Amino acid sequence: MEVYNKIKNFIIYGLGQSVNILIPLLAMPYIIKICGEDGLGKIGIAFSLMLILCGLVDYSSYLVGTREIVLNKRDSSFLRQQISAIYSYKVLLFVILSLLAIIFVNILPFYEENTLIFLSLFMVLSQLLNPNWIFQAFEEFEKIALYNVLSKLGYLIMIFVFLHKDSDYIWVNFFFGISGTLVYLYAFLRIYKRHQLKFDHKSFQNGIEILKRDFRICLSEFCLSLYQYLPIMIVGALLGNTLAGLYRVAEQVFSVFRTFIFMFFTFSYPIVVHETAKKLVSGIKIWLAYHFVHLIIILIGTALVFIFTENILIYFKINQNSLPQMINILKLMLFVPLLLVLSQALRQLMFAMNFTKSYTLIIYFATVIHILMMILFIQAFDIEGAFYSMIAVEAIVILLYLVRLNKNLKNQTI
Repeated sequence: MEVYNKIKNFIIYGLGQSVNILIPLLAMPYIIKICGEDGLGKIGIAFSLMLILCGLVDYSSYLVGTREIVLNKRDSSFLRQQISAIYSYKVLLFVILSLLAIIFVNILPFYEENTLIFLSLFMVLSQLLNPNWIFQAFEEFEKIALYNVLSKLGYLIMIFVFLHKDSDYIWVNFFFGISGTLVYLYAFLRIYKRHQLKFDHKSFQNGIEILKRDFRICLSEFCLSLYQYLPIMIVGALLGNTLAGLYRVAEQVFSVFRTFIFMFFTFSYPIVVHETAKKLVSGIKIWLAYHFVHLIIILIGTALVFIFTENILIYFKINQNSLPQMINILKLMLFVPLLLVLSQALRQLMFAMNFTKSYTLIIYFATVIHILMMILFIQAFDIEGAFYSMIAVEAIVILLYLVRLNKNLKNQTI
């Protein structure tokens, strides 16, 4: 029965998360048709900046917060205090980061899109309200699926109803954010009532204490966000918005794999944490089983994209002049998800075994190397340089994770 429930939960969660793959694939060709590759580049740069801010607003909620709820889910007093404190610090971070983002955009010499950035901030507000980190801890995957589907459907409807001319590109990220804000506001109110949350001076004080306690892990997650979402901003700065738009198309195909990989991480994380806390050997066995299946799925997916590369790019309405280069870029990109599935599996085990300090040091190092390599490789190899950098850095990260895990496991009696 337990195995049946795990499979059922994964199917429900997977179906809900599949809209994260399907909706952008439906929306992007229409966005390119209306706004052009240049408009898509501007949208993509703002979108990536908002995802970095979302990671900062989440702080440690999806890792430490989820882990603490998993281990204390029967303590209603702890849950009320912890959830209230986490939402309190999210509000503080949202206000500070929103102001900093507006100031930051005003000083960028290559990106004068104040209105687009302001409207895109609704994406961050949506992430502030999003209680998926709580649902994840309680393994309530049907709720994650339901709210995600409603949010993304609202976005898709707005795109097709309100996007009519090239200057409408400024509204694309707003549609994404406002749809999520409305859906997750309702979800948050349900959580507020269910756990009898309380927001006062004490909750904000507790939130600030969590900010101090988890600063190291948040900094590592910020570095991870930079690692994932900064490339399009570097492409835009060095090569211009049009090439940033072409990069966004390749990134969208890659994001199909990335979404699935992180979906697998999110689904299996509380299970692996719970099992490794009970007995290390059983936790590692379950971890291996999950991620072996995971790797096989990604291998099949990359093979299909390789076979149908040209058809995929034609679907995205890529300009014929750009098609040969984009075919090469897309095939090169396929090495990244194969490495990412391995690095994320090892990252999960690092957290499950509470190797937070080692993990943060690895991510700091990887981020600095990635940014430097990205700048050098893009200048040397054009858009392809971004993916050369990703491949090199993912390989380095995998090696460092393996060295750290192997060192600990040798010293333990499993």
